[in-house]
Amino acid sequence: MARIKLPKGQQNKLLNRIGAHYYFNWSKVAKVINISERTLRDWRSEKYNMSYEALLRLQKLVNISIPKDKKVLPEHWSAKKFARKGALRRYQLYGDLGTPEGRRKGGINSQKLFRLNPEYARSLGIIMRKDIRKPRPSIELAEFIGIMLGDGGMTNYQINVTFNSQTCGAHGIFIRNLIKWLFRISALISKTASDNADRIVASGVNLVEFLIDKGLKIGNKVTNQVCIPKWIYSKREYKIACLRGLMDTDGSFYSYSHRVNGRIYKNYALDFTNRSGPLLQGVRSILENLGYTPTMARNKVVLNKRSDINNYAAMVGSSNPRTREKFLNCRYCDYGKDG
Repeated sequence: MARIKLPKGQQNKLLNRIGAHYYFNWSKVAKVINISERTLRDWRSEKYNMSYEALLRLQKLVNISIPKDKKVLPEHWSAKKFARKGALRRYQLYGDLGTPEGRRKGGINSQKLFRLNPEYARSLGIIMRKDIRKPRPSIELAEFIGIMLGDGGMTNYQINVTFNSQTCGAHGIFIRNLIKWLFRISALISKTASDNADRIVASGVNLVEFLIDKGLKIGNKVTNQVCIPKWIYSKREYKIACLRGLMDTDGSFYSYSHRVNGRIYKNYALDFTNRSGPLLQGVRSILENLGYTPTMARNKVVLNKRSDINNYAAMVGSSNPRTREKFLNCRYCDYGKDG
């Protein structure tokens, strides 16, 4: 795309005038221009020239005047610049690029160039790895690991979390925002073939590799017989957060009735259902470590003691508004009640 070149310092001043119009909400400015926040930071620091198209779009929205001493650079203007410099040094550094060694060295330097100028790489149709924030172990990351072990999935290039759009839409938004906060990348909510299911999708090889390093696996969780990563067990708060993520996705809280001596009694149960044996054992181990008395059924770990239900609601809680409402309405629970 065409670029606009301004005298030094003018591009920063221009963008600050635009930022003032949006009360310096740079995230909103980036969204209006349809670019990433990182690209906007590069423009503000004048690391790169801003696009002429973006300037024209902002002129219509903000009613700013375009500096007269501008210079419009045609599309791919920098390609000639880089090619000319490369040609001058090519034979000095590598000799004949027709040799295997020359091609190898040339490829290494091309990758360096593309990393320094990702926009130029994208203009050539080259796919660059998406930068992500790599968070340290935390309560939020532990809960996200639980969510992924529950309803998440991974391929070589992206992650996804499926949720019930009819009953858990608010929890889906929570998960999307959690991904954005943890990794500083965007995540999209898309429809699936099912009327009741939506899917949160985030792409990036760096993201997938980071989550593998934190204990997740690519592919079918049942086939892989996934388990809770070891680092989760290092702190009590990590275990609680991971358990919350697991229960909010593959768990359920419900009431049931049974008859004793002709009288009908209403009880409550909280269970986690999964077909990965190591994952079930991990959930059971964490519950026991936290002082609960779970029972095991086929593909299930269950809590049904009144004290366990009450303590779970108070200690672990839920990030899913639907489950929190059930806790509030449960006569076993002191959750959300005063006194």
